[in-house]
Formats: sequence, structure tokens, C-alpha cells
Amino acid sequence: MKSFLEKLLPPGLQRLNDVQPSMEIDLATAVLMVEISRADFSEDDVERRRIRELLLQHLSLREEEVDILLQDASAEADRMTSLQHITRMMNEQLDLPAKIRVIELLWQVVYADGVKDAYEDNLMRKVADLLYIPQEFYIKAKLRAEADADAQQ
Repeated sequence: MKSFLEKLLPPGLQRLNDVQPSMEIDLATAVLMVEISRADFSEDDVERRRIRELLLQHLSLREEEVDILLQDASAEADRMTSLQHITRMMNEQLDLPAKIRVIELLWQVVYADGVKDAYEDNLMRKVADLLYIPQEFYIKAKLRAEADADAQQ
């Protein structure tokens, strides 16, 4: 995470303490997207392209910055042993509507390949619980993402 953030900061500000919270949230969101794409033990091109597309749509980053973000997110996901440090940071920095938006983005990754796997569903419930998303909002986010996926096919 630190290496990605340092690449985006001007040379004089390359300390993690100087990083704006939104960059941390962007990386945390990307890590969760990578994790959800791997949940079914099949990381395919459709999901990778959808993650990149979603990040370009929802973050104020250029294409090359999204590519760096994805590389760092994949590396962080490889090292990660628990979702709790990411979700704790998100709980500290995001309000409920922003956390719901993260859940919706994750659902869009799930539906990218047209198949909702039981492992993906399980991980989604776990992330939603860790983010303290009420069931009603979780279901609405899932339905919006499903409708979006249906409209794209």
C-alpha cells in the first residue's frame, strides 16, 4: 500500500502520514475488489477488466494510476491474512452511504462473469458484516448491481 501511495505523492510528501485518506480508501476498495474476484478460485479476464473499468469510473485517477493501483492491490491481497484491517479503516473513514457504494462495486465484480458463486456470496456477506451494512441496504446494493449486470449483457 505504501509503495502505491508514494508514487502518487510529490517527492517532498512521500511519507505515509501525509497521505490523504481517500488514497487509502481507493487502495482498500481495490484490494476488496481483487479479493472478491479471487473468491471463486478463478480470477478471469472479465472480472479484471470490470474491476479496472469500475475504478476508472469511480475514482479520480488516470489510466496509468489505476494500473498501478491494481498492481498494488493484487500484491496487498496476496499478503493479506484478514479483511479486518481494511474494513476497520473503512469504518473509521467512510459513512454508511460510501460503504454501501463499496458493497455495490463489489457486487458488480461478482456479476461481471455472469455467475454468482457460493464462495463469492459468502465473502460478500462477510465484508458487509465487517462494514456494519444493514441487511436492507446490502440487499438493495446487490439488486442494483445485478440489474446493472443484466443491462450490460
